[in-house]
Amino acid sequence: MTNEREVTAAAGVPAPRLVLAWGTVRDAAFPDRVAAARQAGYDAIGLAIPYYRSLLAAGWTDRDLAAVLAAWDVRINEVEVLFGFHGEPGPAGIPGRPGLVYADPEAERTAYHLADTFQVPFVQTVGTFDGRPVGPAEVAAFADLCDRAAPHGLKVALEFVPYSSVPDLAAGLAVVTTADRDNGGLCVDSWHFFRGAPDLELLRTVPAERVFMVQFNDGPVPAVDADLMTDAVHHRLPPGEGDLDLRAFVRALDRPGIRAPYSVEVYSDDLRRLPAPEVARRAAEATRAVVASAVRTA
Repeated sequence: MTNEREVTAAAGVPAPRLVLAWGTVRDAAFPDRVAAARQAGYDAIGLAIPYYRSLLAAGWTDRDLAAVLAAWDVRINEVEVLFGFHGEPGPAGIPGRPGLVYADPEAERTAYHLADTFQVPFVQTVGTFDGRPVGPAEVAAFADLCDRAAPHGLKVALEFVPYSSVPDLAAGLAVVTTADRDNGGLCVDSWHFFRGAPDLELLRTVPAERVFMVQFNDGPVPAVDADLMTDAVHHRLPPGEGDLDLRAFVRALDRPGIRAPYSVEVYSDDLRRLPAPEVARRAAEATRAVVASAVRTA
């Protein structure tokens, strides 16, 4: 049977490399997640730190996880997410959302363990969620995080999020440029790009070597929920099913030097009700279709 990769290649457009982000099939058991990824043509998966900890608590070992990955020829591409890279370590967070303001040293140690054990190349980080501005001290904190990650072979991908201290592409680029670490770059998420202050011209000029991760998803305009954090984890759509200008987004990133795969991250309550293989396949096919259309019409 002809798969989606072959169809895309036959149309004259190279098939994009895909990563199945953790949030797209967030309730799937680990073997089901890995199998769904391979069957839908993903090269890799993302792994959330709390999910990994839950696997260990349930009796899984690193050797068990490695055996499943090897059986399906799937790797882990990204560790998600180190929250509050410039926050003070502590157990509390903003009301109703614990852990989102303060840094978590234990999460950082877990990220390094995953990098050492599974050769994971990227870890995501975001700022704090308390409205503070980013200045020299925060840039220094990002640089320090990059320095701590470097011995583990990790590249730190800063994800700008419109309701965080690093709200948009311009702010994120300023942090990574000023920090000036070879292993410090950006995670460019289409949802957060368009929900914040979208600047396609700036996106076209971001140095290619600073684009570490590209997360791909769609959504309605206007947002379903006025609380953008709530909206982001409940109401995303597969690429091409919403109103975001994803073709312009793809064209801005389709240039020499950018080698990041598309990490398909569709947090959706509607998709959450469906079997993991169906969700993975639908998201992959949608991503390939949008990318192919964007490249053909460039």
